[in-house]
Amino acid sequence: MIIQMLQYLIFFSSLSALLLGARLLTNSARHMAKAAGISEFVIGATVVAFGTSLPELAASLFAMHSTHTGLVVGNVIGSNIANIGLALGLSSLLYPLYVSRQISDIDVPLLLASATATLVVFIDLNVTWMEGLALIAMYLAFLHHEIKSHQESKREAGEKYDPKQFAAFFAGLAMLYFGARYLISSALSISLQLEIDESLVAFFLMAVGTSLPEIATSVLAAKSGRTEIALGNVLGSNAFNSLIILGASSFIAPVAADSSFLFATIPTMVLLSFLFGFMALNNTVTRLEGILLFLIYCMLAINII
Repeated sequence: MIIQMLQYLIFFSSLSALLLGARLLTNSARHMAKAAGISEFVIGATVVAFGTSLPELAASLFAMHSTHTGLVVGNVIGSNIANIGLALGLSSLLYPLYVSRQISDIDVPLLLASATATLVVFIDLNVTWMEGLALIAMYLAFLHHEIKSHQESKREAGEKYDPKQFAAFFAGLAMLYFGARYLISSALSISLQLEIDESLVAFFLMAVGTSLPEIATSVLAAKSGRTEIALGNVLGSNAFNSLIILGASSFIAPVAADSSFLFATIPTMVLLSFLFGFMALNNTVTRLEGILLFLIYCMLAINII
């Protein structure tokens, strides 16, 4: 009993270190980019987008290194479903979300394309390195188009460089490394203790845990009326998870998981993505639509237990 409690303590301590490390790394990288005179838009599209998905990326790469591909799939698919079902579902349930033209023209198509690409590469139940390369190329093409089409991505006057941010960058990197390492080892121990598939542990513990920043950011941004931040954060994170994390993980080894888990979760992820895309056509995600997104997440969670 004490050993079991210790594993949960290690898991949540590692998760906290992972999230804090990602925040330190992102904030320091954003400062250094500003000091170099890089525009706010480019920073948002690259550093911030990358930073919000750092926990998922670090955890997935460590899982692949340990040859536990089920943790990667459960983490990526679970995070994507939690981002829409929990983050956007709860946000719009509390405060209806306004969908701007930029979101509907850029972020929503990227979300739908990434969800469809994930479905396609998992048709044979695994992702090879060639498919992973195609996923990464798709993300980079969207990123290039988004930056190129933005008229304000010019060089700006840089802010004064703070040496403390350099130390914060490496402190965040260290926390990210050790947080991801012990998160994976404790997740595997919990999976063995509960005698359940590692994909389920990743779906419920790792995915929801690493999605907490997106959930909190979305609810707070919606409350303050900054819905574009809430939507951009979640949709960008989903695309990054599907295209970059799956793609990068496939370079280490083919990414695969239990077929019953894939058959239950991937269609739900695609359904939630296209449902949100349909809701975005009216420029508003209402409370009733938020309830629908949240209920779909709950129904899936009950079904796969």
